[in-house]
Amino acid sequence: MPSRTLTLTFSSLFFFALAAASIPDPRLAPILFPLYGFLFLWMGLRQERELPFVFLFLVSVTALLSASRLKSPWNREIFFELGALWFFQFSWGAYQNAILGSRRDREVKVNALRLKISEEEKDVEYYQSYRTKALSQIQNAQNLTASAKSLANTLSAAEVHDRLISILSSRFPSAQVEIVASPGKDPLLNFTQTRNAPTLIRDAWADKRFHELLSPYRSGLSIPLKVMRQPAGFLKITSKEPDAFGAEEAKAAELFVAMASMSLENIRFYEQVQAQSVRDPLTQLYSHRAFQTQLQEELLRAGRSQTPLSLIMMDIDHFKSYNDRYGHPAGDSLLKTVSAILNSFARPVDFAARYGGEEFCLILPNFVRTEAVEIANRLRLRVAAQPFFFNGEKSSVTISLGVASFPQDATTASQIIRVADERLYQAKHGGRNQVVG
Repeated sequence: MPSRTLTLTFSSLFFFALAAASIPDPRLAPILFPLYGFLFLWMGLRQERELPFVFLFLVSVTALLSASRLKSPWNREIFFELGALWFFQFSWGAYQNAILGSRRDREVKVNALRLKISEEEKDVEYYQSYRTKALSQIQNAQNLTASAKSLANTLSAAEVHDRLISILSSRFPSAQVEIVASPGKDPLLNFTQTRNAPTLIRDAWADKRFHELLSPYRSGLSIPLKVMRQPAGFLKITSKEPDAFGAEEAKAAELFVAMASMSLENIRFYEQVQAQSVRDPLTQLYSHRAFQTQLQEELLRAGRSQTPLSLIMMDIDHFKSYNDRYGHPAGDSLLKTVSAILNSFARPVDFAARYGGEEFCLILPNFVRTEAVEIANRLRLRVAAQPFFFNGEKSSVTISLGVASFPQDATTASQIIRVADERLYQAKHGGRNQVVG
């Protein structure tokens, strides 16, 4: 039975029981009327708002009927008790209203606190999400830094390629990563080469340009690799799943390719610097620095193995006059031709170098001085017989040579250079176009 129905039923039975007892015998009314207070108390405890006023009206009617049948002072007592009931009911109602108001205030405060807690929870959730994203970005930055260091700390182009593939393979574990030198018949690479820009294919089967051509791959990413602004291949990443790569993945791959390109450019610069420090840029013979290092090593090897070593130093006769007469371009051409002749006389174990200006040298391991003098004379005759042409004008030059040997003439690098240079000086001042050894 519902709560309101139970309250109404009990209240009605209680009221009619008291009314049935007081109406037939009005003298019982003053005694029974206070019991109505329990009825109103019961309804108040049941949190009834309208029902007590209905019964208060009925009780008032009952009191009037009873008082009309009684004489004073009984009727005055009934009215007094009725007033007390009215006072009790309104007092009790005010009390309930106060409690209800306090409850409503508490509910408002509770709702406000719940709203604030909800907002705080949203803030906490937002900051946790922000923290997660920030940590992810920090981790990505750290990975990026580590990858950049990994790509930068190598002096091998092949190692740069291997590390780039390794980095991207770990970033795209379900994809195939490769570096391709030329596009060949690959439609993805050909499209990239034509556009000269990265190409992202989300679903090859849905793209008419690549349908069936990329099978069995569904998605692909191709980025041109450039070194010194020149094409150096392609990075190709493919997957059997559609939409395996998006804009963010493409940007990340482009960034790693840019890092690899920078590393390859650094390697190229390093190789050029190393080549320039080892080779003379004009004649392509070994440089003076490389000559000094090689002579030290050859002398140490000759000393350990107790084998001879000879050094030929040569100088082009009247080179300044030749430059003044024909010009510096002709002088450069002459130096290149003489260098080529010198290099043709060198065995694989020999070491031909440009010592400086128009002066050259040749290290001859396992050659005694007499053998070196013979080589020097053959070299002198070959240069003298060589016609030199520049802008259609024919000319000729001669060379002077000095020869020194280990251990006959010297035991250190500085000594053997000094002896060979002194003999070259003697050849030049003794009439030029000759060998002194």
